[in-house]
Amino acid sequence: MGRGYQRAPFRTRAWGYAVAMTIVAGLLALHGLMMVELAKRSSHTSEREAQLYAFALTERLLHRQGYDFVEDVMRGSEVPFLFTRMDGTPVHWRNLHWKGSDLIPEALPYNKLHASEKEAIDKFLRGSQKMGRVRPIVIGGTPVGLLYHGDYNIRQQLYGLLGGGAVAIMLLAGLTWFGLKIMQGTERSLLWVGMARETAHQLGTPISALVGWIEYMRLKSPDIPQLGRLANEMDRDLGRLRQVVDRFSQIGSLPELHLQDPNNVIRFIADYFTPRLPKEDRKVVIDLDLQVVADIPLNRELFGWVLENLIKNALDAMDRKDGRITITSRATGRLGQDVRIDVEDNGRGIPTQHQRDVFLPGWTSKKRGWGLGLALARRIVEQYHGGKIWLDYSRLGEGTGFSILLRDPSALDRNRSGAA
Repeated sequence: MGRGYQRAPFRTRAWGYAVAMTIVAGLLALHGLMMVELAKRSSHTSEREAQLYAFALTERLLHRQGYDFVEDVMRGSEVPFLFTRMDGTPVHWRNLHWKGSDLIPEALPYNKLHASEKEAIDKFLRGSQKMGRVRPIVIGGTPVGLLYHGDYNIRQQLYGLLGGGAVAIMLLAGLTWFGLKIMQGTERSLLWVGMARETAHQLGTPISALVGWIEYMRLKSPDIPQLGRLANEMDRDLGRLRQVVDRFSQIGSLPELHLQDPNNVIRFIADYFTPRLPKEDRKVVIDLDLQVVADIPLNRELFGWVLENLIKNALDAMDRKDGRITITSRATGRLGQDVRIDVEDNGRGIPTQHQRDVFLPGWTSKKRGWGLGLALARRIVEQYHGGKIWLDYSRLGEGTGFSILLRDPSALDRNRSGAA
């Protein structure tokens, strides 16, 4: 059953979590109703004990029964009582608490009590009056005193129990949901790592074969000159393929970072794309506006991959004849030690309802696509480089802008040590 739960989709687990929390809340509500009913019964019981105590006191005052009779009647009761004369002077009390669990002595007369004990008795008297828990003691038609009583205090305990249970359920719900989100993120991370490494592994075999074919073509080039030129072109493409494999192989492990100027990486990627931009049915240009910035710890291959993904997405979003992609860099931060890079296009834009989903794995606006480009870009920027990437703006028919923030080396070291 545990394995089945682990293999279930996240949405199914979330529904299971919701059902479990509903059942727990229902059980707590049922328990609360039972406690409410118990509180009502305890209140009725305290009323009956008060009647019995009033009867016992009446018998004692009429001298028809001794004081031991009152003790026998009330022995074992936890209900607090206070008997006063008609002028309010306390005469006898029982189960009245002074502070915490300390009881007010019953053997001492009222005038011998400590001031704080007298204050506790007066507080109980006022509370009983407010709750209507007062019974007159009448002898021969003449009132001779008043009997004040409390109850078993279960209602206050009930409120504490219900409040504590509600807090416990909220904490349990929060921790469970947090665990589910962590599990979801871990599964996504493992999926990316597994897919990337498997891709690198699968590409290794055809690359080795291509290397052999290229060498064979070069051996034959003296007899067939065209084979030499083809071998050189294939070797360049093979170098590109090796670069892709190297990128995939670094996913899942902490890549090596080296201090370097991010503008150099931007120029290299722009130079690679420039001759490959559309020039026939539509024209797309890449404009660079690069300011002097500080050197930042970068993995050149992986960060170049991020820029490539952003440029490819911009190209796919171009539906006009005069497309333009603008890449800017500028120093930012308190001392100008951070670097902000913006990649903007004048494409068709992203609908508002989808703008929050662009970095989710599997989301894509293309008819064909895995929807992993921006998800991997976020992983590379935020987890490997300690930076931040976000969708800065997107307006339909006007374009989209993505922003990247790369932090100074000290901030990166703190981020990576905290992640470790």
